[in-house]
Amino acid sequence: MRVLFIDIDSLRADHVGGYGYAGPTTPNIDELLDDAVAFERGYVANSPCMPSRAALTSGRFGIANGVETHGQQSQRIDRPENRTDWAGSWTENQPGRPWWTLPELFFQNRIPTIGVSSFPRHPAPWFYHVWHTFRQPQEPDEEMTVEWGHVSFQTPRAETVTDTAIEELESVDGDSFFLYAQYWDPHAPYNRSEDEIERFRDTPLPPHPTEEQLAEHREWDTLRGASQEGIETRGDLNEMISAYDAEIRYTDHHVGRLIEYLKSTGQYDETLIILSGDHGEEFGEHGLYREHWSTHDGTQRVPMIVKPPADTPIEQGTREHLITNVDFAPTIADYLGESPPARWQGASLRPIVESSDAAGRDAIVFDHGLYTAQRAIRTPDWKLVRTYHPGMWDGVLPEYQLYEMNDDPWEQNDLAADRPDLVDSLEEELILWAERHRTGSVDPLRRVAERGPSGYNSFKDGFEGV
Repeated sequence: MRVLFIDIDSLRADHVGGYGYAGPTTPNIDELLDDAVAFERGYVANSPCMPSRAALTSGRFGIANGVETHGQQSQRIDRPENRTDWAGSWTENQPGRPWWTLPELFFQNRIPTIGVSSFPRHPAPWFYHVWHTFRQPQEPDEEMTVEWGHVSFQTPRAETVTDTAIEELESVDGDSFFLYAQYWDPHAPYNRSEDEIERFRDTPLPPHPTEEQLAEHREWDTLRGASQEGIETRGDLNEMISAYDAEIRYTDHHVGRLIEYLKSTGQYDETLIILSGDHGEEFGEHGLYREHWSTHDGTQRVPMIVKPPADTPIEQGTREHLITNVDFAPTIADYLGESPPARWQGASLRPIVESSDAAGRDAIVFDHGLYTAQRAIRTPDWKLVRTYHPGMWDGVLPEYQLYEMNDDPWEQNDLAADRPDLVDSLEEELILWAERHRTGSVDPLRRVAERGPSGYNSFKDGFEGV
């Protein structure tokens, strides 16, 4: 069994060529799509970085695994050994392996389990539990003329991640492996050259924010607001997005090198490849620039691509099914021929990969816990956003937002006041979902709202609202 999971930080789905983007950002990912299925409605179950990866590796939503934000509230994941003073672990001995994580599933099956990641910049002990090999490539601490200080913040570079991943694959003894390759790029700060950025300056801008919205945003005194980020015109916005696109192109090049290694060594066809992101990035659609801070699609919707082994069925193309990254762990277990641990909460995507006619969900639910505390429910037609803590945007973020997603994909026309019946109906579904999926007596996202989300607690003294 060969599995490659490619995790790209801050990658929006709508900036990938195969998802319809006009700029030449992702030629290698687009080529992968020729052998794969792309999910158009793929959302991370939790965002941003730490909650997203907790959901991915635990196979459980944040409401069950307990990781809903960054900082102190993210350090412990909900597992039996974290609930007791017992010196050993209950995880391995319980019948049915209910608490195994995705890396543990491979480890316990004696399949080489390799992580190559920039994630150590977010300390999280649960993330490093039970890998055969975990590599943390380190860049030289060079001084750079970027506003965030030095290159070590954006470490390691995509080039180094791919070099390290290939080095590990060359040392694999046998025909099986699980390789998790996590790319920090294209997360800010954007450090591409003038020539790399120039390639994207003629790419059409999105319709929002308009010039009128920009003028309104410049009145906001807020973290990552237009004034703080130097966004005066749509020309300034174009420069920011062009730099972001250049980072995506740079990362795509090195992702392509990793895929090419599999092809050149004859391993590509029989490798299950999944490519996704931990969250996206917003560029002023709702007032914040170069930031992931909400359950809007700019933050929550990412590319979700599955290329199965060549000897398994596939109906190549796109899917409209609603999925989250909690579905990846049971999908991988399915291809491995293993039953998912009892506590996992996702569903295998394999039936949908094999046939576009396979049944899907009527709705999905996802959370965000940095700067704000929000939960959203997404149906094929609607999205309801429930804000439990508005962060620094008290008075701007309403308690409820309702969007008709087919007519309003940029989430600009809030219909909550016009459709109170639908708001009530969708909120009832949210409540029932929470009751089904939480494992403790307290909803962890509500606890985040009570204590204040990470980011908000750090910046609130400097930004008192908008």
